[in-house]
Amino acid sequence: MSVQANKELVRRFYETIEQENYGALKDFCHEDFVFYPQVDTPFPGVDGLVQSEKKNFDAFPGFKM
Repeated sequence: MSVQANKELVRRFYETIEQENYGALKDFCHEDFVFYPQVDTPFPGVDGLVQSEKKNFDAFPGFKM
């Protein structure tokens, strides 16, 4: 994958989160994915990522990354 393709993939990933399109996040993450918003706080799977990011949007409507 080229550098440009990687940049586009990351852009789409963050756009998907900003749009709160949580169902589409599974297309970006491996089934063994673990999200670490803090070093000692693992959120397993895409559901963990959604749980963590949804808190931002619930607390700050219109939140942008």
